[in-house]
Amino acid sequence: MMVGQSDRRTVGRTIVLLGLLSVGPTVRPSDAQCPDGSSPPCRVAARTAAPASNSVAVLYFDNLSRDTADAYLADGLTDEIITRLGQVERLTVKSGSAVRRFRGVATDDPAGLGRALGVAHLVTGSVRRIGSGLRVTVELVRAATGVHVWGEQYDRGDADVLAVEEAVSRAVVTGITGRLLPGERATLASRPTTSTDAFDHFLRGNHFLAQRVVARAVNEYELAALDPHFADALARSALGYGLSLDWDLYPGVPPDSLLARGEAAAERALQLNPRSSDAWMARGYLLSFRHPLTYEGGAEALQRAIALDPRNAEAFQFRGVTLFELGDDSAAAEALHHALAIDPLRPITLQYLGRREIIAHRYAAALRWLDSALTVDPGFAIALGHRLRVRLLQGDTAQARRDAQVLAGMGVNDFGLTASALALVEAHTGDTLAARARLDRELSTSAVGGLGYRRAAWLVVGLLAAGETERALGLLEGLRPSRRLWDVLRFPEFDTVRSNPRFQRLVEASRPR
Repeated sequence: MMVGQSDRRTVGRTIVLLGLLSVGPTVRPSDAQCPDGSSPPCRVAARTAAPASNSVAVLYFDNLSRDTADAYLADGLTDEIITRLGQVERLTVKSGSAVRRFRGVATDDPAGLGRALGVAHLVTGSVRRIGSGLRVTVELVRAATGVHVWGEQYDRGDADVLAVEEAVSRAVVTGITGRLLPGERATLASRPTTSTDAFDHFLRGNHFLAQRVVARAVNEYELAALDPHFADALARSALGYGLSLDWDLYPGVPPDSLLARGEAAAERALQLNPRSSDAWMARGYLLSFRHPLTYEGGAEALQRAIALDPRNAEAFQFRGVTLFELGDDSAAAEALHHALAIDPLRPITLQYLGRREIIAHRYAAALRWLDSALTVDPGFAIALGHRLRVRLLQGDTAQARRDAQVLAGMGVNDFGLTASALALVEAHTGDTLAARARLDRELSTSAVGGLGYRRAAWLVVGLLAAGETERALGLLEGLRPSRRLWDVLRFPEFDTVRSNPRFQRLVEASRPR
């Protein structure tokens, strides 16, 4: 199945969570900030205009099953309906990231939700597992008045989520537009797989990938790919391998093995569906690991993904990140703004724009972007970590300490983020002994050769703040040269060692070819 125009199904959610650590509370509609980093009201006239009559938001369905593990069904069905509706050109469909902010918000004020989302229609629903089957209840209402347009209860003894998804999508399009066109009927009837079991594994994989349990996610995708024609599962599996390489999320497996598995999955997906935007995107992503200094072929693959689906916000995101790592910051920002134009509430994109401002030493602008990312997703740990670093660069240790306390309360420490952030605050407030002890504990968990560049980058920043320059440089010298490392070395915290010959050699060895 081709990816929809208005949402990248769970890929967007995956990268937000993998980029990362999204565990925070739901944001109230009144809390939202504008995608340009400014405070509401946003400086775009269209945001104050009446919503288009063909606009709709599918709110995340409630999981009414006794087993909370069935949440993957409710989320997966919602994402799939968003994707299918997004393939209907006559509809304007809100992205998953836009509606995700309203998860758990009461739906007894449809007019308020409609205004907050800028849509004329709302779809709500629930999912309950009954034995081996499903009961799905769905309703379509006019947001401004709350008037019921359509509703249905589906009892599927065979738990065929695809059948329910197709039926709901047809009914929603008919309820909004009055009738289905022949091409739309065919589009909505298309299925990525004929196997309900394979599709169930696919939804489970999406759920685990969103929760950053990458090994389990990839395992589920591989089970889904037991249907040898399920290209979407293979493309998602390839993406999972790329993310695991990028974020050090698959411990105990050699990087070369992960890369080979990912490349094989992407190749098979493209053999099945040469027009799969997601498969080309995964291929471009993986090529950046195959050729870490040149990214040979990666840019072309990402361009292909965008050409196949110009509404692929995630492909624009990957392209933007790739251009940042090549040092073309202007073109990178343009690509990221394209992603925001498609999906204005993408925390990972807002964070990357803030990251660009940090590298440029424009700290006030960086804070606006990072604040916006955290407004959309208060549990976005890496944005919080970058904001903490900006606070310290500005000399605002009190605010940095507050951010560190919030980060520590999240209970996560992937790629050394929390330990390094706490050590940074300790070092900047004069307690270098505590900072060094904390970093020593973190470094003792893995050898230098086993560190990915992200973990190493955060630890090195902490070591430099604690006055451990020689250890910091030694840690960097143990890494494989790559343009990702070159990009990291542009951060302001490295200004104190830029004249050091060892550091200069690191920069030159990692400079993009």
